[in-house]
Amino acid sequence: MRKLFTLLILLCSSLTWAQRTVPDDMDVAVLKQVAYPQVVLSNDGISWLKILTLGWLDNNVSAFNTTHDLRIRDERNRFVVRGKLASKTGKTVAVKRDAEGNINEIWVLTEGEEEAVKQRAAVRQQ
Repeated sequence: MRKLFTLLILLCSSLTWAQRTVPDDMDVAVLKQVAYPQVVLSNDGISWLKILTLGWLDNNVSAFNTTHDLRIRDERNRFVVRGKLASKTGKTVAVKRDAEGNINEIWVLTEGEEEAVKQRAAVRQQ
């Protein structure tokens, strides 16, 4: 009985440690369409979704190329295959781009992560 109880405590505590934080160097947008090797992103006119200081989305929809080694993480921080990304259309995502501007990493954000990004953007604007 003690072993089972200890195992349950360890399992529950490890789940709370597994929380992730969206890195500051990732850009945030809304996933509109997936047509490999391109994904279509938009900021949907929401001011806190400022993508880059260079304004690469500028309140409209833009298509971006992906790299062949694209890594995709879902809301539960699991890696998913490319074919599953289309089911995440309409969700807010964080993207990381390489030196050529191609997207090499996509994180599908949870509501809590969206709120954290909003707070970071508000702090930066002040």
